[in-house]
Amino acid sequence: MRTLRPFLLSAALVALALNQGACFGEGSYRQGAGEEPDSGTCVASSDNDAVRLALAPACEGCHVNGNKPIFASLAAFESGLVYNERYVKRGDPENSLLIQMLKGTAPGSYPQMPPGQPYDQLVANGRVTMTIAQVEQWIRDLKAAPAQLETPSPAEFRVRRLNAEEMVVSLMDQLGLTLEDFVSTSNPDWRNRAYVVNWNKFFVWPGDWHPGISGEYVSDPRSIERFEALGGGNSLLYRKKDAAFGPSAAQALVQMSQAWCGRAVDKQNNKAVLRFVTLADTSTKNPDAVQKNLRNLYLRMLGQPPDDAELKALYEQVYLPLEAQNTRLAWVGTCAALIRHPLWITY
Repeated sequence: MRTLRPFLLSAALVALALNQGACFGEGSYRQGAGEEPDSGTCVASSDNDAVRLALAPACEGCHVNGNKPIFASLAAFESGLVYNERYVKRGDPENSLLIQMLKGTAPGSYPQMPPGQPYDQLVANGRVTMTIAQVEQWIRDLKAAPAQLETPSPAEFRVRRLNAEEMVVSLMDQLGLTLEDFVSTSNPDWRNRAYVVNWNKFFVWPGDWHPGISGEYVSDPRSIERFEALGGGNSLLYRKKDAAFGPSAAQALVQMSQAWCGRAVDKQNNKAVLRFVTLADTSTKNPDAVQKNLRNLYLRMLGQPPDDAELKALYEQVYLPLEAQNTRLAWVGTCAALIRHPLWITY
């Protein structure tokens, strides 16, 4: 579609970068000894990096962000796990918590990591390429921590995609929407009961969030399916977060952005999208207000003011063609295009 080409192209590029997964950082997926890298793999930069990337398919779904983002980069892996004696005791794999978790014998609330399937089965089905015995040998041969481990490095900055929870919460806030805009509030105790989802609102909600610990407390199961399509996890079903940005996430975000922007534009007294204009204002009747609102909406959604070229492209290639049909469609389309912009998708 010609009018959205710059936005779709940039979104495709960021999706490609996000989907490289283990190729972030100094190296990529671990090669076996003596193997030549091929077009689908890269080369790890060190023994520690090789271990990180070999374990990543099993672990990064939960640990590429959040409170333990140890698979976000090599620096995070080394500081958070490799040289953290709570998990790895150099030269002593038998007493290393990492090995105990892989074997499913760790003490405490999480005896097995990753949960849900024994690690040996992950090796057998090819999901990971490093056996427990190889991890044990790596710990026996582990070198001392480098002196610069504690020194912050600007080179370690990483861009990641927003996870599903961040998308839902931040988008509701940015668009001036609340739960009341999606679910029935006729029962005075509605917040403590199963949410009755209003029809055709494209509600998106996690399967393990309030108001209950049940997969059936939202009347429309598609609400949970959409959340999982965005890459969301479900702790009740041992479903990990998906750190990639694949076709399912892209499709869900496109539909979500259009439906939620439409809800925000239609909501009475909501200034989130239409702060400086009304639907009666057009580029002909009130061009200054339209430009001011475009600039404000860009800033609100993407966190930075647009340069003149970016604003011109948004106006001429997205807003104007849709305004030819009606102003409501123009602002819904502009809002949705900004949500699919790489600056919104990434963090």
